[in-house]
Amino acid sequence: MRFTSLTFLTTCAGALAAPLSYNRDIRPILSENCFACHGPDKASREAKLRLDIREAAIEKEAIIPGDLKKSDLIFYINAEDEDEIMPPPESHKKLTQAQKDTLAEWIKQGAPYEAHWSFIPAVRPDVPALGENHPIDNFIKAGLKGSGHEMSQPADKATIDRRISFDLTGLPLHLTGTSDPDKLLASPHFGERMAVFWLDLARYADTAGYHSDKVRDVTPYRDYVINSFNKNKPYDQFVTEQLAGDLFKNPTLENYVASAFNRINQVSEEGGIQDKEYIAKYYAERVRTTSGAFLGATMGCAECHDHKFDPFTAKDFYSMQAFFSDIYEKGAYTGNGSYNKGADIKNHPGFKLGKFGPTLNVPSPEQEKALVKIQEEKRALEATTKKESPELLSAFNKWSNELLGKIGSSKPQDVVILEDAELPLGGAKTVTSNVHSGSLARIQTSGELSQHIVDANKKPVTLTEGDTLYTWVWLDPKNPPKQLMLQFHGKNWDHRAWWGEDLIPYGKGSKKADHYKVGKLPATGKWVRLEVPAKSVGLPAGSKVTQLAYTQFGGSVLWDQAGRHTNDSNAVLAGLPEKSRKALLNVKKGKPTDQDRKELLTHYRTIAPSLAPARKKIAELTKQEEHLKTNTRSTLVTLSTVPRTIKLLPRGDWTDDSGEVLLPSTPEFLSSEGQPSKERLTRLDLAKWITAKENPLTARAFTNRVWALFFGTGLSRDLQDLGNQGQWPTHPELLDWLSVEFVESGWDVKHLVKLIITSKAYRQSSNASPQLMEEDPYNNLYARQNPRRLPAEFIRDNALAVSGLLNPQLGGASARPYQPAGYYAQLNFPKRKYQQHNDENQYRRGVYMHWQRSFLHPMLAAFDAPAREECTAARESSNTPLQALNQLNDPTFVEAARVLATELVAEEKAIEPRLLVAFQRLLNRPPSGEEETLLTELFNKQLKRYKAAPDDAKKLLSIGLTPLPDKVDPVDLAATTTVTRALLNLQETITRY
Repeated sequence: MRFTSLTFLTTCAGALAAPLSYNRDIRPILSENCFACHGPDKASREAKLRLDIREAAIEKEAIIPGDLKKSDLIFYINAEDEDEIMPPPESHKKLTQAQKDTLAEWIKQGAPYEAHWSFIPAVRPDVPALGENHPIDNFIKAGLKGSGHEMSQPADKATIDRRISFDLTGLPLHLTGTSDPDKLLASPHFGERMAVFWLDLARYADTAGYHSDKVRDVTPYRDYVINSFNKNKPYDQFVTEQLAGDLFKNPTLENYVASAFNRINQVSEEGGIQDKEYIAKYYAERVRTTSGAFLGATMGCAECHDHKFDPFTAKDFYSMQAFFSDIYEKGAYTGNGSYNKGADIKNHPGFKLGKFGPTLNVPSPEQEKALVKIQEEKRALEATTKKESPELLSAFNKWSNELLGKIGSSKPQDVVILEDAELPLGGAKTVTSNVHSGSLARIQTSGELSQHIVDANKKPVTLTEGDTLYTWVWLDPKNPPKQLMLQFHGKNWDHRAWWGEDLIPYGKGSKKADHYKVGKLPATGKWVRLEVPAKSVGLPAGSKVTQLAYTQFGGSVLWDQAGRHTNDSNAVLAGLPEKSRKALLNVKKGKPTDQDRKELLTHYRTIAPSLAPARKKIAELTKQEEHLKTNTRSTLVTLSTVPRTIKLLPRGDWTDDSGEVLLPSTPEFLSSEGQPSKERLTRLDLAKWITAKENPLTARAFTNRVWALFFGTGLSRDLQDLGNQGQWPTHPELLDWLSVEFVESGWDVKHLVKLIITSKAYRQSSNASPQLMEEDPYNNLYARQNPRRLPAEFIRDNALAVSGLLNPQLGGASARPYQPAGYYAQLNFPKRKYQQHNDENQYRRGVYMHWQRSFLHPMLAAFDAPAREECTAARESSNTPLQALNQLNDPTFVEAARVLATELVAEEKAIEPRLLVAFQRLLNRPPSGEEETLLTELFNKQLKRYKAAPDDAKKLLSIGLTPLPDKVDPVDLAATTTVTRALLNLQETITRY
């Protein structure tokens, strides 16, 4: 049996006499059919045989170069016995006869192996000299040699103009108004177009994922991505900022925002989950994303065992995890979760610890300008308060001498608790025209009950025996109150004194200290001192007063200085900060230092009457600053803290701690230099390794994906995997040439894009002859362009743009367009209701749409947008009835059709010219005769229908927020809207040719 098979192969292999390439011809066969059991993964290796290493295969006599008879591989792939044939039946894999012949010819040729193409550093190949001016075209022509085909003719100008507008901006020519590559590359919409592709890789979403899928704001990261592409940020810098922006020597706000890349993975706050388990999940996901997004590698396959196809080991996987173990986070964002040991947000000034970890406020450009202006004005005012004028020093000396005189005095004295330094107060207005002391008084006017509360913690108030509490008031004679009440907070608020009628409900009915009646209202029209013994309101010596409340029923009242009258000889010290008290006592003892004087003067500046206007203005500016910061967007950011210990998890089991402890390290087979032994590597080192010119994967992965943006497929078809399970490039020399060109250009993204779109290959027609379609159905030769449907976001953008509804605002918070009622019915923990935008945000671009991971917007889901739970390099492309139904019934498309129809009706009376305008706007061409006939018939039919049912016309025209014009024939408009709905639903409308 074995002899017979060899005879057959020897006979048939003659047709394959041309030299074979291991990477192109052999590796795909072995990787798909053999490496799972005879490859890199030791744990799953059968018969101790490796076929991925030549020496190992020869040692086991699976391959004997040049000798088919002695090569066991040939025997087993041709065996007829189910117990012997390879691959075995249970694998559900079977070699074709052509594959068997190829393996046999390869062995006859000496069974040469090659390192995997993507793991070898790219070297710029010579450009084939085939008469073309553009390098890409010469490589494409070289690939066509011997195929019997040539490059297709250029597409017509209208098609190319429309193609390039969509490809570079995601928007129709009608809106961009140009097909000039330089102008489109300079457009802010270029960044939005590129962001759609990158946000899939970065698994960007507006929600946390998992069971509650709550919203957490990371929209500044999306803006960062858009701006980076628009500014043409070098790709190596773009990568580094995202992985390690927080580790830069002096990180900028932009660097921190970029670092959100590490934090936008799914996280959970489900009750009962294990913190340690989810930390392991987050680390594993980051390795998958980092390797997938930047390297085009599937390191995730090495989580439970060594990679079955590529040289990545489980040790590589967990060593890569260790790079991310310093990230300030916890596994369970619930009560039982814990941050890294020793992590403290106080060690990171300017950052906050939000629901899902560290966050940072990110002002918009407009807010940033306003903040800078406020801060400059504050600095100028603060500088004036620090000047030592003769007047200030004189007042300071007088103040300090008075204080010194009061220390140890046996005379009763007033100690101020509330004065101008504590103003303005939240909830209280101030006046300057009628004051008792200082320069400000608080005014309160009310028809009934009103109150303002003051925090007294700034000046510690500990009462002594015989203390009386007081405040100064002025009652408006034209509008006096009916009752006044002072409330003091000790351990609670049950300490009240009142004057006038008994109308205020607090403590009403009681005759104890919680409702102590002092007497009648004081005289109106003059400043009067209200006093009450502290004991009368239940505050004996030793009591601490932490808050004061000023309450009135009706009328208009001015409230001013408040304090206590006391016999305490050192009471004056109680109103001073700790450092000022010590300084004053040193002066009293006759042992002052320069620092004591400086400390007292610093405190005096906070109360000096002459500086009150400046302090007031500073307080106002501070309030404005806080308001601005409170109303800015925030984003999750990466902060580095104490690294967690990372161990290799046997079989990926987070409960198994038996694995070895690992430090951060890059994959051994891709690292030409050994790892430093003295210092622990960081994410910055990881980023440097990824973006090193010598790294064979990074530039190839990005270049391959950019090529796919403009041709529909990559030069290597699998955009996610450049490894053994990926595909041999259709034009390997072209991919290497572009990759080297990209790196040597300074990682210039716009240079790479322009290089591709200025080639003849890009500008070819997408129409193909029957022969070309039959012989090259997947366009491996690139002898034509690839027509393809627009991405989900651009389908929506197109409808909004051609109708004139599109809001071109760049950046900002996410938009919430129309969504079916009840779509969130099963979105729990907690239940929530979708709130659509009812303003111009309704019409923003798709890149800004709210991205709910577990309940992705139905329009996005229908057109194959990913949920972004994981890094996605290539979107699937389905063709379902739901897509047409969505375009016909989604309010966004209905409204767009109606608004477009409104414009057509206003401009043209007859249907024929309306069709001409609509076709030109949507398709950049006039309608054919057949199209015009069909759509005219549709219009007339709908016109008849809506004349008979005018209420149906009104119902159709009521969809959407955009109001109807005052003078419009609803029947005519409804019929025209039906036509524009049909046009928006054409395959050609949503296809880029």
